Amino acid sequence: MWQKVAGQVSRRHSMEREMQERPDANAMASMIGGKQDSVESEYIRFDQLTALVIDDMGAMRHALRSQLQWMGMNSVKCVADADEALEALDITRYDLILCDYNLNKASSGQHFLEHLRHEHLISAKTIFVMVTAEAEYAFVANAAEFAPDDYILKPCPEKKLRARLERLFDRRNFLLTALTAMDAKDYPLVVSECERLLALTTNERWLLAGLKLKAEAQHAMGDTPGMLKTYEQALALRDNVPWVKIGIARVRLLMNELVAAEEMAKQIIADNPNYVAAYELLADIRRIQKDEDGAYQLMEQSAKILPTAKRFRSTAESAFLLGKLDEAKTLSQSAIKLSGGSMTERPDDYLSLAQIQTDMGDHQAAIQTLEKSARKFEEKGSFGISKNAILAQAYADAGDTAKAKKLLERSQRLLTPESDSTAMNMLGKAAFKMGDPILGMKMLTQAVQSSGEERERIARHVTKSMIDTGQHDKIDEVIDAGQKRILLLVEEAKKAMHVAQFDPAYEKVLEALEIQPDNLEALLAAAQLHLLWLKQEGMNDEVKERAKGYLATLDKLVPHNEKVMGFYRFYNQLTGE
Repeated sequence: MWQKVAGQVSRRHSMEREMQERPDANAMASMIGGKQDSVESEYIRFDQLTALVIDDMGAMRHALRSQLQWMGMNSVKCVADADEALEALDITRYDLILCDYNLNKASSGQHFLEHLRHEHLISAKTIFVMVTAEAEYAFVANAAEFAPDDYILKPCPEKKLRARLERLFDRRNFLLTALTAMDAKDYPLVVSECERLLALTTNERWLLAGLKLKAEAQHAMGDTPGMLKTYEQALALRDNVPWVKIGIARVRLLMNELVAAEEMAKQIIADNPNYVAAYELLADIRRIQKDEDGAYQLMEQSAKILPTAKRFRSTAESAFLLGKLDEAKTLSQSAIKLSGGSMTERPDDYLSLAQIQTDMGDHQAAIQTLEKSARKFEEKGSFGISKNAILAQAYADAGDTAKAKKLLERSQRLLTPESDSTAMNMLGKAAFKMGDPILGMKMLTQAVQSSGEERERIARHVTKSMIDTGQHDKIDEVIDAGQKRILLLVEEAKKAMHVAQFDPAYEKVLEALEIQPDNLEALLAAAQLHLLWLKQEGMNDEVKERAKGYLATLDKLVPHNEKVMGFYRFYNQLTGE
């Protein structure tokens, strides 16, 4: 693979010299629209590309396939919905995806794109184009953070479609080595390739695309100062691009500059009232400010603007934690409706709904949700633990104590050292409700202690479980157990490292690890701190050895963890090992 990449690098220099003479996208469109409609791009070999067309209307699929074949693209797969598309993507990596915005009544092309990006189901080299009606374009183009590479308005003539695709593939080919490194999760290489390539062009679109890719890699490495510089470069190129401004706002939040982050998010909303990422960032700020109700209102607004199962899911959780059970129920049902019966369906949605129904006193509805609606999911692992724990609560409320006890015992039998914190929280809540405070305390304490980077979220769920079961006086005992102090120290260390105050950050990390030497969140912060230390201040043998030690410890605790592997690659690039 790397020999191929090296070949691409060497070809890039000769290609770039010729790029200066290549017409821009508008000129190319004009040329193709005139007498030279049969001219083939000198660099884009459509006959060597693969495409996936997603549209629920057969006539539209046929029309798009014909247009692509007219360009010489022979490998074109057509599917009718997101489920068929996911099956196709599981088999083949496509160069191009053309997706209709209105896939069906239950989903949308935007929902599908967000799922693909969030779950990393398509290559960084894949071009995703949304096909939409003019009436929908203005809204969706201004609302979505996970934007496609381009939009095509219906109807789209063949020549215009070809011109747009040539422009997109020109840009992709220019960034190909960086995109290849992104697929390999070699983030330091992504950064260095972007820097090399950006020095070769003055094309604004290519510059912005390269800077965006570079910032994504820096985010994966935890390089906050580097991200800020990259976004500021992009802002200097064009000051009205929402993803640039939201990127800067997020960096400000990471650097604990809450006022600056909030002001920028509000400005984005003023300029783009439908840009959901700005609402979600403001919700994060409200949580930091301990304004949970304010966070919920912002999340609710984002779900109304651009409804997806993921947004309904997260807003339902926020409502549940606030005790807004009617709202939580409606939102949870909406998440199930959007994803139910599809490949994007999640068993956790049924667990959430059943727990809400149980807390509302509707034990029969909870039993119906888990014993009928969710019976298609295999009863094992964390799902099995949680399902039996919630059913134990529901049957206990219904007065069937004997069945509730059996379900609680079954939930316990499914426990393993790898069981997640959410499952342990549900089991602990069931134990308290059924009069077993020893098991309840044990499970809820373990839920907090094993929650890792989700510690704050799990702590909120555990707190609610204890309030719901009348254990108000034991909350501090369960939540703390040294964890509150660790969480605070890690947060302070992150704030210090993001502004290059490495010595104070190290002191905080050491104090956290003294409380719990194998605390995952503290160890991850320690590794990230030392890598940034080496990057910012150069080689230091003592810092280098400490970084190596923290990485080795993490590798033992969480082998093959993607984040740790990324840290290792960053370490190797910095040290040359």
